[in-house]
Amino acid sequence: MPTYQARLKPQFAQKYTGLNSVTWYEVDPLWPGLTDRNTNLMGQRMTRLRTGKDHTTVLAEHLEFRERPARTTGKASAKD
Repeated sequence: MPTYQARLKPQFAQKYTGLNSVTWYEVDPLWPGLTDRNTNLMGQRMTRLRTGKDHTTVLAEHLEFRERPARTTGKASAKD
């Protein structure tokens, strides 16, 4: 299960069609079992974003990262 999210920096929004700089996307490994960061042939760090049913690979320097917020169950606890 992903533990980080990323969103596109606004200055790179036109470079990646289908992504926007407002939405936080789940970060997935580039392939199953990969735990280390990966680079392309030019030494640039790559990140794989889950975009609905598909994935998009983006240069890591074009993204902002955050830890995924804890999910709330939506149940309020009653205190009497």
